[in-house]
Amino acid sequence: MTSPAEFQRLFNLSDEQNTSDFQKAMDAHRAQADAVRDRATDAIKRIGERRDLTPEAKRAAAAKVYKPAAEQIQQALDKHIDMVKAHKQELARKAFGAGTAADPMTAMARRQARQQAATVTDPGQAESLIRDAHFSGDRELARAVAAVAFERGWHGAVDAWNEDGSNNAFMKHVIELAQMPDTNDVVWRMNVAQSYTKPMPGLLDGLKPHEISRAADTDFGDGGEAA
Repeated sequence: MTSPAEFQRLFNLSDEQNTSDFQKAMDAHRAQADAVRDRATDAIKRIGERRDLTPEAKRAAAAKVYKPAAEQIQQALDKHIDMVKAHKQELARKAFGAGTAADPMTAMARRQARQQAATVTDPGQAESLIRDAHFSGDRELARAVAAVAFERGWHGAVDAWNEDGSNNAFMKHVIELAQMPDTNDVVWRMNVAQSYTKPMPGLLDGLKPHEISRAADTDFGDGGEAA
């Protein structure tokens, strides 16, 4: 299938235009989590420097800052994954989906196209069917087969769907979808988790999660500090 770099060259897109709005949104989302972490880390550091608190009071105050911040960052990580999943679904809809049919005949044609596309068993058959659909003007069938071809990695058939450039608008979404990660991939999830690091524990270093929770629930009076 056409590479992102080649697609950018063909359509004369600038680097700024080729940057997905979704990626910008994800960067902003991650930046919010970074801000939560940095504020909590700074607050815990200040608590550690206070001389008016006992070690136990310092740990309690630090835990009251650390625990909600860590929970917020975990929620941000979970939302990151959900946002990627939702974006992939939206890209697939824009690339291969179809809007609400204006009439029963169109709805029936789309259902039949999806049913026929589902019976395709190999890339050659898919490409041949797409070319036949182009020749006969059956856009619904061509698009349905292209969707099946993309899902099964038959890139030649997907390119055949757009060989005359008539589906450029849809291919922009296909190219972005092809670059999106598999959200079930363990390595990808680990890499994403590393970009949502929790606050530096400082005074809490070495404590287990349940010990931090217990410390956060301890009341030493007005000795805490908000993050």
